[in-house]
Amino acid sequence: MEELARHRCHGDDGTTVTVVEYRYVHIGQSQGGTPRRYPGARQIALTTGQAVRYIDSETFEVVGSGELLARIR
Repeated sequence: MEELARHRCHGDDGTTVTVVEYRYVHIGQSQGGTPRRYPGARQIALTTGQAVRYIDSETFEVVGSGELLARIR
């Protein structure tokens, strides 16, 4: 898995949290034996591991609690 981005956000209570965007990557070989990367699904989570989902380009939601996170620009 590779890290794609980190987004600093404010929670409902004003605390600052970091949302991390990951992508699964499989490293394999082509038929000719050349190493090849196969990018897969993306996942977003807090640095604590809690699952997060996109609401829009500026807002995330913590899946377990429903807390909204606003991206800090």
